[in-house]
Amino acid sequence: MGRYLKLTFMSAFFVSLIVAIVLISANRPRILILHSYDPSYVWTRDINVGLERILESKSWIDIRYQYMDGKKHSSKDYQRRAGISARKVIDNMEPDVLIAIDDNAQKYAAMFYTNHPKIKIVFAGINGSVHPYGYDEADNVTGILERKPVRALVELMKTISVSGGSNIHPRAVFLSDESHSTERDANYMETQDWSPAVYQGRVPFRNYEDWKKYVLTADAETDFLLVGGYRKLNRSADDKTKVPSSEVAKWTEENSPVPVIGMNVFNTNDGVMASVGVSPYEQGMVAANMALDLIAEGKTIQDIKVQTSQNYIISLSKSALKKRDIVLPQVFEAFARTTDNYLP
Repeated sequence: MGRYLKLTFMSAFFVSLIVAIVLISANRPRILILHSYDPSYVWTRDINVGLERILESKSWIDIRYQYMDGKKHSSKDYQRRAGISARKVIDNMEPDVLIAIDDNAQKYAAMFYTNHPKIKIVFAGINGSVHPYGYDEADNVTGILERKPVRALVELMKTISVSGGSNIHPRAVFLSDESHSTERDANYMETQDWSPAVYQGRVPFRNYEDWKKYVLTADAETDFLLVGGYRKLNRSADDKTKVPSSEVAKWTEENSPVPVIGMNVFNTNDGVMASVGVSPYEQGMVAANMALDLIAEGKTIQDIKVQTSQNYIISLSKSALKKRDIVLPQVFEAFARTTDNYLP
């Protein structure tokens, strides 16, 4: 009889424990992190680094990731289907906070939850207006905007020009593909103060052959080429195959008569000599902190104002700089090395 009672009590204890665990898990606050791209994409990978710096120790939160893989599959039909899949995940999980990163995540998924009574949206990586997504009028949305670091780009161009005895008012052209993303970047860049540099605007191309022709004679009209978006260049007017980004960057760096500066930190990995880009770590960290403020601090969306990117990252290629006989102050190299963005 005693043994029977003991087994009964033990069984009841374990059942109670399991029920308690289930209840606790069910009541944990939930964050869904929705990426437009895939985790192997450098920008996405480094945003995750920023997110994890803030969220890694928060085991009391149910945190899940969803990737839409938009860089590898860029067709509108694929994006639409990826958006439907993402919305199914959102509906099933019902997160307290949806962190949506880059424009595809907004366009195909997050915007469908504006003014949702339970789900709060924190965006990151939007390089244009939030108006197309209805975020400017929504009562459940905040986030951090991505804006090109114009003043940092000007400082780098000025430093290179002065050290080389060139014009103290360097001219710069933004060379890009015809993507909407580069168009949004250009619209922002047009509104900024570039002094003492002279910003000459964006020159977009559809195919790689035309891009190469322009690059070869760029010194006739400018002192610097600013590059950022070149992943959607067709091989030629007749060949619609997309040219690998590394091929475009390496060829441009090797053949441009003027220095080439990337506007994303990973452009140096692709092949250009130097890059100044928005910090992906800041995008992730700010978004994560906003989510925590909503979940743990009891703040409302109205308490958390939309922010604009402030931090930037520098990446350098020692060999590419050497080929152009460009010597930068030691602080540039130190900055790049600190963030592990200094290439031999």
